[in-house]
Amino acid sequence: MRLAEVPRRPPRSDLAVAAALAAWGLLEAVLGSGPGSTATRVAFALAVTLPLLVRRRTPFAVAIFISAATVAWALGAEQPESGTFPFPSLLVAVFSVALYGRNTLVAAVGGLVPVGAMVVALNSDFNSGTMTIGNTAILIFFCGMAWTAGWLVRRRAMQAHQAYEESGELARAAVAEERARIATELHDVVAHSVSIIAVQAGAAEQLLDSRPDAAREHLAAVRRTAREAMTEMRRVLSVLRGDDATYAPQPGLSRLPDLIDEVKAAGVPVKLAEEGERPELPAGIDLVAFRVIQESLTNVRKHAAGAAAQVAVRYGVKELDVEITNDAGQAQAAINGGDGHGIFGMRERVRLFGGRFEAGELADGGFRIHARIPLEETRT
Repeated sequence: MRLAEVPRRPPRSDLAVAAALAAWGLLEAVLGSGPGSTATRVAFALAVTLPLLVRRRTPFAVAIFISAATVAWALGAEQPESGTFPFPSLLVAVFSVALYGRNTLVAAVGGLVPVGAMVVALNSDFNSGTMTIGNTAILIFFCGMAWTAGWLVRRRAMQAHQAYEESGELARAAVAEERARIATELHDVVAHSVSIIAVQAGAAEQLLDSRPDAAREHLAAVRRTAREAMTEMRRVLSVLRGDDATYAPQPGLSRLPDLIDEVKAAGVPVKLAEEGERPELPAGIDLVAFRVIQESLTNVRKHAAGAAAQVAVRYGVKELDVEITNDAGQAQAAINGGDGHGIFGMRERVRLFGGRFEAGELADGGFRIHARIPLEETRT
């Protein structure tokens, strides 16, 4: 990728290439024999080497200029050239136009022009006017190798750049996915805990004067819920601080009785029914099932005040079946009519584990949430 870059100023490598070829050409101009005076030979050597300084920014123009200078020099020659110039510069021009050309057409045409210039030079007095089969084979071989090398570097640089861009997109997608996961976790924790705290605090406020002992029990529930919420939020947010990350156990169905007690204490009649023996569930599935039940009961408390709820958990051999229903309550339509983040979050959690999720109103005005999660923990 560094070789394929086109900086504003010629890099040191280009300076070195141009300087080396210029020194080579000047030595042949001064010490060798050939057409023209020493001064014109020096001028020609500089004319076919100094343009290589800008071969990255204007490869096609450089190839045309060096080719034109070569043709003009060859056609005006009255005796053969004893050295190798300007063929090294033309090979560098062929390599450069293949690597830095704007598109395939420019690269192809820019590669053929120097070849044509070499053919003219080999058929002129510059080369005694004889172009043998050996000269032709050598010309094709070296020009083809120079152009192919430039084109391969070009393609490799493009592939590397594309891979780099795709890796960046994958990284950004992973960050966005993790942020969405954290937002869902926080939504579940905050929505459940804050609603419990609000109900318990309201009950404590009403009983503070008449039944202070009962009020203290509600305040103790507020303190306990707030402490648990802070612990869970700290665990979720700790993933954003790598070195300070904590790894407290994730909530699961083993905490289901505690969740039911919290909801009952908040004033929602809940019945829990478990069918089958609870297996050793994968941590991800255990968390998803718990969050679905937690969010569903939170919705009942927030949007169906006074309604009773039923939680059914069925442990099958191949799947976990979770169903939460509630009777009709006040403002029942708000479950579906709000911002929808709770329902959406539950659906996404279940979908990530290859499960099926259903949510909708019942004929009697109640609401039902049903999730089936494969125990193989197959993700989509």
